[in-house]
Amino acid sequence: MNDEIESLPPESDACEIKTPHDHQLMFKTLENPLRRRIVKSIGAFGKTKKEIIKELGISESQLKFQLDYLVKECYAEVDGENVRLNTKGMQELLANIK
Repeated sequence: MNDEIESLPPESDACEIKTPHDHQLMFKTLENPLRRRIVKSIGAFGKTKKEIIKELGISESQLKFQLDYLVKECYAEVDGENVRLNTKGMQELLANIK
């Protein structure tokens, strides 16, 4: 019985792209110009919310709305004032923004 448990495949990550729907979601995310600017601003190293607001000249509510979306769709993580793209965000979003 122990061998059966060890041979089970690991559970997939809830944030990895798996279906055509997930690809459509990525394209939907990239369609929004402000969201693209925010992703580009965060970049590979992350930033604080205040740095993003100042750099892009947007309001705190605009940033919060877009960050809520990015977090919900597993592209970014917010820890207090710090914002960073996770691996999925860097590979699927940042890599596709010029």
